[in-house]
Amino acid sequence: MNNRYLTMRAHFLEREAKGECFFKLKELELLWFCSSKNVKRILQQFEEAGKISYTPGAGRGNSSKITFAQPFQKEVEEAMKRWVENGNLDQAAQLLRLPIPKSWIAKVSPEIQEMFGYQQGTESKDVLHAFISRDITTLDPLKVSISFEAHLIEYLGDTLLKYDNKKDQILPHLAHHFESDSSKRHWTFYLRKGIVFHHQAPLTSKDVAYTIERIKNSAHSSYQWLADDVESVECAGPYKITITLKKKNPFFLRYIASPNFCIICSTLPFDEQEWIGTGPFFLKERTKNKLVLAAFDRYFLERPLLDEIHFYKVSHDAASIVNFTIENSPSNEVQKKHGIETGFRFLMCNLRRQTIIQNVSIRKAIYHLMDMNKLANELQWGQWIEASSFINSRSLPQKKDPKVILPLLKEAGYNGEPITLYHMNYPDAIKVANWYKEQGEKYGIHFVLYPFTLQDFYCQDIDQKADLIFMGEVSSLDPHLSFLGAFYNNTLLFRRMFPLSSLAWIDDMLELFKQGDVRKREAIMEKIEEHIRENNLLIFLHHPIKIRSFHPMIKDVKFHSFGHFDFSRIWIPN
Repeated sequence: MNNRYLTMRAHFLEREAKGECFFKLKELELLWFCSSKNVKRILQQFEEAGKISYTPGAGRGNSSKITFAQPFQKEVEEAMKRWVENGNLDQAAQLLRLPIPKSWIAKVSPEIQEMFGYQQGTESKDVLHAFISRDITTLDPLKVSISFEAHLIEYLGDTLLKYDNKKDQILPHLAHHFESDSSKRHWTFYLRKGIVFHHQAPLTSKDVAYTIERIKNSAHSSYQWLADDVESVECAGPYKITITLKKKNPFFLRYIASPNFCIICSTLPFDEQEWIGTGPFFLKERTKNKLVLAAFDRYFLERPLLDEIHFYKVSHDAASIVNFTIENSPSNEVQKKHGIETGFRFLMCNLRRQTIIQNVSIRKAIYHLMDMNKLANELQWGQWIEASSFINSRSLPQKKDPKVILPLLKEAGYNGEPITLYHMNYPDAIKVANWYKEQGEKYGIHFVLYPFTLQDFYCQDIDQKADLIFMGEVSSLDPHLSFLGAFYNNTLLFRRMFPLSSLAWIDDMLELFKQGDVRKREAIMEKIEEHIRENNLLIFLHHPIKIRSFHPMIKDVKFHSFGHFDFSRIWIPN
């Protein structure tokens, strides 16, 4: 079925009545990116194919009419059935990117699951298909600040060392051994021999030195802080490298175990469209609507058990319905895995703009207005955990008192001025924002809603316009390094929107944090969180619980860093 036809039907769906729709040719010019002459030609082709009847508008500026031969839902179901039989995944994914009703997707979900779940090809390739509901932002390890993309980078590249979250210790990885002198400023790493990049070039100390220089000198890096303490780098041999620090930093080994410190090739300019690393998967294909990871046969550790993972971009509704399944399974049974996300959702106050949000009483009113129990109840949430901390184990219920909201607004001298409230542009986030806007209206608070995308987040244009932003922070496997990164990363909202006085105090606390043991670090984290709560720099919301459905034959499904599955371990018995 023609993609232009599908796009047109989805575009007209809300206004279609009894198979008819009135429209202006200009709409289709913009939708299809073509001239008025080409629009008429395409409509004629659809008419000749028996899909529509087209009646041009009588006179300049009058609406034209289309009468469709079949209901759109019937066409969707028939097309999906045909594509399943033919194994045409790309066309099916194109259909699922369109804004069609969730109920239609649910009706054909068995066919979609059969098509997009695990598949074993004719060459005994184990291929897993998964859905994403948005564009991939960046896969540059120096720029990435979104959890899914950061998770993908962990499969494409490797670090000198690895953090073991179960034992809270650093282990060898690309480097088989490391040591330091008594000052803890000179660190020497010995690289494993025989490690190759995805294009078969050998890994040497020059690649490590190049990676460090790239981190230090990148003009637009979010992670320069990882190499700020590096004074010099010496390649003593092809497999030996010594890093000298400007000052003692007990946390440095955790820095170089960060996925953002993955080693890249020194002989090729980095290109995220042609990602060259040493990781267990290589980037086989990347387009606007599809990304393919393939197992790297020469990986220096255990090879992944899956051969390929295909990620297709579809609509949010399609992504929420379709799960990992197995092709031609006699059973429709599914298992569910629940996991508390290693992060939290929050409402950020932009304290870099001179607006009414600077008023302490306004922020207190906003705090009491955000009643998580009421929100979850009215939006019929399932499982969730109220947050008052970065980490779930420290979170406690927060007391909210609606009776103090009006007195606080009066104390602040608030007179209904518009407060810009930014939120992610997907259904669940829109529901939360609309709910909060309605709560504000009860007290005369005028929230003006603005949806934004992750690309908008990276561009940072919203910094000059947003008073409040709904956002989230997700941790890697190393919660203490992630806590540091939340405040050191210039791309994240903490650095962009906290008042400079608070950031200066937090930076001083983080210097002590890096020097302390586990107990001291935890105490400093609690002190920083207390400062955030007392000043309502942000409003803690909740710790999401991720629920994933998968066929019971898919084995070793485990949550990994950033709350995503560990694709290196998944396997299917044949």
